[in-house]
Amino acid sequence: MKTTLSTHLIQRIEHRVAQLVEHAQRRTGRKLTCPSIGFRRAGRNAGTAHLNRNHINFNPLYLHDNVDEYLSQVIPHEVAHIVVYQIFGRVKPHGLEWQSMMRDTFDCKPQVTHTMHSDAVTSRVFTYKCDCGQVELSVRRHNKVVRGQQQYRCKRCHATLSQTL
Repeated sequence: MKTTLSTHLIQRIEHRVAQLVEHAQRRTGRKLTCPSIGFRRAGRNAGTAHLNRNHINFNPLYLHDNVDEYLSQVIPHEVAHIVVYQIFGRVKPHGLEWQSMMRDTFDCKPQVTHTMHSDAVTSRVFTYKCDCGQVELSVRRHNKVVRGQQQYRCKRCHATLSQTL
């Protein structure tokens, strides 16, 4: 499914990114370069920071249905990755530097994952089982299991997942 974003919404996103970079620049006293921005579907990722390219990609399907969440959480999350990389180089993705940038500079809770929903981001899932219940795997992960390239373990009980029939 393709979602077309309005020019106004794209400008709001670009403005928010620039605003956060300028704020980080003032707070850190470091010269920072504003990243380029793209809007391309990337599975269930709300956004992705490409550090070496100084580029952030936002998922238009989630963005269209969750504008406020993007402005308050997703954009600061991705900009924090870019800013931390420009200041510290390659560090742990959600490590202390990133957490500090989120909390102390952007005044945001340093959340690693999102809980947004969008009917447009529906992809087929496959149900697997473990010792403590059921887990859903994406098509990509399921295909890796079928091809014998990967095994997955439950995050809670650490049992190897097996497909339910």
